[in-house]
Amino acid sequence: MVRSPRTQRVLLAAFAAMLAVGGAAFASTAGAQLAWQERDAVDVDPADYEVVDGEPPTIRVTVAVSNPTGAAVTVEPSAFVVFEGNATEADRLSAPRTARLAGDRAAVTVPAGGTATVTVVADVPPERLDRTRAAVAEGRVVSSGSFRLTIRGRSDFIDV
Repeated sequence: MVRSPRTQRVLLAAFAAMLAVGGAAFASTAGAQLAWQERDAVDVDPADYEVVDGEPPTIRVTVAVSNPTGAAVTVEPSAFVVFEGNATEADRLSAPRTARLAGDRAAVTVPAGGTATVTVVADVPPERLDRTRAAVAEGRVVSSGSFRLTIRGRSDFIDV
């Protein structure tokens, strides 16, 4: 048993410091785990479509991303394709594996509890250009695919 008041104070201070460090580590880890468990709450919703002439022609899709989690989220298109009416190969308008963010950005970070608008660009084969223009004008386009979602260093995919 420690009887010296000075030794008792040193031990009490060391114990308090260990509690503070342990509590901070727990809070940080718990926050990251909670954000990771909430990753399915992140919503990626295509909102607007526009055909852009060029070489090659492209379709620009404005996507709204909402992040209700307690941590910043980074999103990037992984497999994103635009279709006419149904997500089937026969109805595909954009070329697979060509989706990318506009402006040569690799990813977009959405702050905790925030929203962002992301523009995804995908190539349209020239033989599908007129069909794509008509589908966009008539509001018959849908998107399907996935985005890579990264929260505090851990990645997963979210479906569109």
